Amino acid sequence: MASTPLTAGPARRFNAACMVLVFAIAVAGCAHANTAVAPGGDPMMVTEDQIDQLRVANAYDIVAQTHANFLHSRGRESQNPNVPAIPVHVFVDDTYYSSDVNSLRDITAQDVMAIRFYQSYEAQYKFGSGHMGGVIQVITKN
Repeated sequence: MASTPLTAGPARRFNAACMVLVFAIAVAGCAHANTAVAPGGDPMMVTEDQIDQLRVANAYDIVAQTHANFLHSRGRESQNPNVPAIPVHVFVDDTYYSSDVNSLRDITAQDVMAIRFYQSYEAQYKFGSGHMGGVIQVITKN
């Protein structure tokens, strides 16, 4: 039985509205729990004002509370479990600092103006090749 023009329109609008609602819920579910961002702000940046509100001792704690997923490897280059995971690199300002995220514990929160997180493709563009695990850039007050 073919639908009449009177019932086809409302049904299509209802289906479209449901699709938009499902998409909005899916997008909201992908956001990080601790990455509250001011309007117009960058979700991959933790600012000095946000750091002051955290009341933490070092850069590692800042990352742990805002973007904990960056403290872990982004995967492996091989299926072989003996091949180490791809590390996340740490830069202080624009200088390479370490391939061990635990080195962030050596940087006091008082010295940090901001922390910027780079996915692998962004890190390759900004810092050059060899940063497939991404980069945590600590921007200091000095």
